[in-house]
Amino acid sequence: MSNTKIQLRLPEDLRDAAMRQAAESGISMNLFVATAVAARVGARTEAQCYFAARGSRTTPARAKALLQRLGTPGAVSDDDRLDAADDPA
Repeated sequence: MSNTKIQLRLPEDLRDAAMRQAAESGISMNLFVATAVAARVGARTEAQCYFAARGSRTTPARAKALLQRLGTPGAVSDDDRLDAADDPA
């Protein structure tokens, strides 16, 4: 694994808080930022894997049936509608 230098611009108050937390943890600012970025990247990857696995276990028709049973009757927002061409059911 190779390292790459990046230039990071932070608001002064955020930088100060990060420096304080790094010092309290006894680590460098570089390690603090690298750890924070790694945690965020890892969390996002984990969420993507989780939702991909969940999504692969159903179909749009089953999802619509579930929503029909459990949903609250009322108007559907335009951005909530599925185009008929996109719906294989």
